Amino acid sequence: MAKKLEFWGALGTVGYLLLIVVAVALKFEDFQQLKLNELGDFLAGVFGPVAFLWLVLGFLQQGRELKLSTDALRLQAEELKRSVEQQSIMATAAVQQIASQKAALQLQEQEIERSLSAIFSASTGSRQGVPEGIKTSVYFQNTGFEAREINVVFEPPIGSISSVSLGKLTKGSRSNIIDFIFPTSSEDRVGQCLINYLRSDGRRVSEEFTYSIPTDNPFVFIERRIELVDD
Repeated sequence: MAKKLEFWGALGTVGYLLLIVVAVALKFEDFQQLKLNELGDFLAGVFGPVAFLWLVLGFLQQGRELKLSTDALRLQAEELKRSVEQQSIMATAAVQQIASQKAALQLQEQEIERSLSAIFSASTGSRQGVPEGIKTSVYFQNTGFEAREINVVFEPPIGSISSVSLGKLTKGSRSNIIDFIFPTSSEDRVGQCLINYLRSDGRRVSEEFTYSIPTDNPFVFIERRIELVDD
């Protein structure tokens, strides 16, 4: 478009000047007789329209260039916006991937922990009445990995038993019987049973259980609660 304006401007200027030259040639004698001030007025009248024409053409060209610059800036802004959106999508995908990998790693670590840990369960033994109240027993079984230096703590104590050492339990083995003697009660009794042991990889582990002694069925029932792993 700018080249077209220049072309038509130049063509118009040349045509206009040719007309002036022809007019001057036709009245050359009169032209020679012009005084200096008249000659100045003549030249101003001749070149004034030419200057005005190029002023208008320059203004139009600047307007078109400004529009092109504005369009280019708008396109750049749109491209930048799309780029930011794509970067945001990529960042979100990366965060999700990292979260998925972290979750998978945590599951893997938990699986490793389970594969190295003991799995304890408690079973009730016999029960009988004694002068002190009730005598009953429990024993622990290990269906997981080998555990050493096993110590079982009851809080509050059951009768006179507050803690018991079970030594080592390999996979599939069971502990010695733990006997309890406690007085009868009109209310159910509950408490914590904490099992501390040393894993084969050298880590000390604590597993928390709960115990309950129902009034209508006074055995000592022990169930797993949560597992706490200490470094």
